[in-house]
Amino acid sequence: MPGREEIVAALTGAWELFLDRPGAMRHFDVSVEGFWRSFAAVVLVLPSYGFSLLADRAMSAALDPGAPVEGGAALAVHGIVGLGIDWVTLPIILALLARPLGIGRHYAAFIVARNWGAVIAAVPFGLLGLLVVLGIIGAELGSTFMFAALVVVLRYNYLIARRALDASAGLAIGIVVLDFVVSLTLTFGLDAAFGAQ
Repeated sequence: MPGREEIVAALTGAWELFLDRPGAMRHFDVSVEGFWRSFAAVVLVLPSYGFSLLADRAMSAALDPGAPVEGGAALAVHGIVGLGIDWVTLPIILALLARPLGIGRHYAAFIVARNWGAVIAAVPFGLLGLLVVLGIIGAELGSTFMFAALVVVLRYNYLIARRALDASAGLAIGIVVLDFVVSLTLTFGLDAAFGAQ
């Protein structure tokens, strides 16, 4: 598990990437050890992810009251399995594609920045999820805000790919699209496996 100083430095770098500030990458530990420790950032993603998962269930129930809705342990298992698989799938795919794509030199830096950036990216979904769960905003407004947050996060993912990989705009967009398609495919696959409608 990373220490406090490394976490603060990495989140500072992730925030500076969000703001597209030059030199943001200097905050990340891109050593072999830093690469593996960055996967522990998933622990910091969990609270936001949990609220967004609960909000998704609430919004689905509100928008389609007749549809079956997961609850309790099934929802928790579904969510944890989904997050875990999603967390490692793109790094594995990109490890296999690194040489053909010409990103081998910057692969570790990208994964480190992506993992820590996920903590920042999860925050708007978590906050919106909390507002939906508390009933402060309704399902339709929640869905609209979630979509807006997705657009912002996709732009953020583009900045991470562009800066961490030192990539062209086209390659960075391709990485973002690949990440999005992989996540969407995993979501649909797990929904089918868990019997969600």
